[in-house]
Amino acid sequence: MNNICAVVVTYNRIELLKELINSLRSQTIKLEKIIIVNNGSLDYTGNWLAQQKDLFVIEQENTGSSGGQYTGIKSAYELNMEWIWVMDDDVIPELNCLEKLIQKISYNRIHAPLRYSNENIPYLNDVKYFNLTNPFKSLWQSILTNKDIVEEYISAEGITFEGPIFHRSLIEKIGLPEKNFFIYGDDTEFFIRAKKSGFDIYIVRDAKSHRKLPVSDLREKFDWKHYYIIRNIIAIDVIHGNLAVRLFRPIGYFIKWLFRCHNTDNLKITFKAFIDGYFYKSK
Repeated sequence: MNNICAVVVTYNRIELLKELINSLRSQTIKLEKIIIVNNGSLDYTGNWLAQQKDLFVIEQENTGSSGGQYTGIKSAYELNMEWIWVMDDDVIPELNCLEKLIQKISYNRIHAPLRYSNENIPYLNDVKYFNLTNPFKSLWQSILTNKDIVEEYISAEGITFEGPIFHRSLIEKIGLPEKNFFIYGDDTEFFIRAKKSGFDIYIVRDAKSHRKLPVSDLREKFDWKHYYIIRNIIAIDVIHGNLAVRLFRPIGYFIKWLFRCHNTDNLKITFKAFIDGYFYKSK
């Protein structure tokens, strides 16, 4: 198996990026190309990348993780790469990760690594099933558990842009990531489309990747990111839910977030996010 391209989106994480690229260069299966999307980094990233002659570097303004993934995957597709392996700059795949990922892979299968924390504990936040039909229950119907990872190939519907590999035919069928999401939920929306289009998604237990930064806690102090968190989860319901979900579940999210607001600015963010999500148009 050849013609495999890695796509990495980076922003202000030069030391982590160096570690990741060293891992990609040292994979037991050689990559045809490594595409780096520098999302407007303000540190030394651009200067360092300019010195790396074996990388295909794209410089752009900061369009968030979704805009970065959009650009990187689009470029890999237009360069006629057959297999596309995507990730952020804060994950480090083990040296045989790609080798394990491509075992038993096929055109209609998407494989993702099992991610580990710095304490070598598996992250169990991938989603086995999405609920797009019942407006009174959460979108995340079933989350991965320790019981699931005894299987070599773990069926899932909701994975992240932290190491999945897929064939270019996926882009031909469903298009590119929703670039205007900026942050949060762009991977969820993308893989919902993949599942709807008949692609099977598996987490490969023996393909290991290490996430160097902790997963953000959404209960942290209310800030600008919450606009995208609220808007995008509502937009996912609007784009993919049945009629009942589209009409009613966004209202439930809106009420829940109202109770988390602490001041007028929080309320303004929540109201705007609700309106923009409820009337979101996929582009």
